[in-house]
Amino acid sequence: MNKFDISFFSKYIPEWQDMISVIHTHPITIIKKLIVKLVLLAILPAIFYYNSISIQELIPFFVLEVFLIIVFINNIYDIFDWYNDVWIVTDEWVIWLERSFLKSNTNSINYENIEWIWVEQDWIIDKLFMKWDLVIHKIWDDSFVLKDAVHPLRAVDILETVSEQSNEIEDDEEDKFDMIMDALSGVVWNYLENSKHKEIEKETKNDKLEKIKKSKNTIDLS
Repeated sequence: MNKFDISFFSKYIPEWQDMISVIHTHPITIIKKLIVKLVLLAILPAIFYYNSISIQELIPFFVLEVFLIIVFINNIYDIFDWYNDVWIVTDEWVIWLERSFLKSNTNSINYENIEWIWVEQDWIIDKLFMKWDLVIHKIWDDSFVLKDAVHPLRAVDILETVSEQSNEIEDDEEDKFDMIMDALSGVVWNYLENSKHKEIEKETKNDKLEKIKKSKNTIDLS
């Protein structure tokens, strides 16, 4: 995980959690999208414009310039959108982030609610580029899906390792809590037992005094 990812995505996690890793979608997805847009919306229109006098007479040059600037801005938006489609792995949660200039969606899942993690491959060429879909299945039959994740097998190893460590910490905390509750229960039980014995002793003494008072014999103290 590089320093830019740490500084850029740290604002999306709670202060009490530590960021472990950031899982991106594969760069080939945005590169493919940019190439298609540049060819169809920039290179081909520019070639047609410069090689056609009739088009130049019909459309002023500044219109082409404005169009190319819009295409450039749209490509920047696509890059920003691609970079912000990630999974943020912390020591307690997996946070699914989908952010753009116009919206920001986040969702999270605790490790204790993860049933299993696996990868899905659509094309054989995906194996060559190490580009598979990464899927987290929840215990209540719901899923997180990160399409075209980069290095998915490495991501699975990270998620499984962090999940095991998180579950071990939770088990230790539960054991400590159970020990504390057992100790408190013992203290309360001893207190109640002592109180019960004291009440019985007090009732016994009161019964004896009542019997003495009700006795017909008198005690001569002269």
